[in-house]
Amino acid sequence: MRITACFKTDKLPFAYRLGVLSIIKECLKKGDSGLYKSYFQTNRPKPYAFSVYLHDFRFQETEISLSGFDLHITSPDYQFIIPFLNGLQKTTQFRYKQYLFHRGSIRFGNEQKVHSSRILVRTLSPILIENERHQPLSPHDPAYNDQFLAISNRISQSLRGQSLKSFVKITPVSTKKVVIKELNDSYLKAREEQRVSSDYLFFTAYQGRFMLEGDPSDLQWLVDVGCGLRTGQGFGYIQVESE
Repeated sequence: MRITACFKTDKLPFAYRLGVLSIIKECLKKGDSGLYKSYFQTNRPKPYAFSVYLHDFRFQETEISLSGFDLHITSPDYQFIIPFLNGLQKTTQFRYKQYLFHRGSIRFGNEQKVHSSRILVRTLSPILIENERHQPLSPHDPAYNDQFLAISNRISQSLRGQSLKSFVKITPVSTKKVVIKELNDSYLKAREEQRVSSDYLFFTAYQGRFMLEGDPSDLQWLVDVGCGLRTGQGFGYIQVESE
């Protein structure tokens, strides 16, 4: 299921994904507190991906000035998305630190059905692939496809209880490197304890168009749940352009 929720606000922090994630967490907590604990008080992979579209934005010194943003979220797991939606519908105002978000309309997107073994996809949030040493990989790196496959299999086993049915090939068509400034709770704690010196975490990911080839059911699952690492933190949301 694909859902878009519109929000009004005039300011966001540079590392806004954590603020948007707080909306998802609050909605799920209100919809099903037990499910919230099982996903957000453990290191389980998350059964969703999201992207954020900023309206009329302008970068300032430490913040983003804007008129609002759209949260796009996708998940194949109705046990997750229905409680999330219930919490979203119950709540019209969210607060993250000093920032206030007013929820507007909620829209349901068209389901993207995959019928073939080869699809062209476009990223709505960049795909993050890292090797075992947590070093980012370019889509042109010889190890990229193997790591993509290993990550996808690991997440599939956790969320679906099974590996991918067959090898999935990912080929860059037209891609661009993006470096994302971000924060998370563990990094904030490390910064408070002066164990790190940088103000932000930096993630090197890639956006654009990719060709995916594999079993149609695996491709469908990747379209619905997202691709790569940190989909639950705003990476790896894709949509089908053609088959």
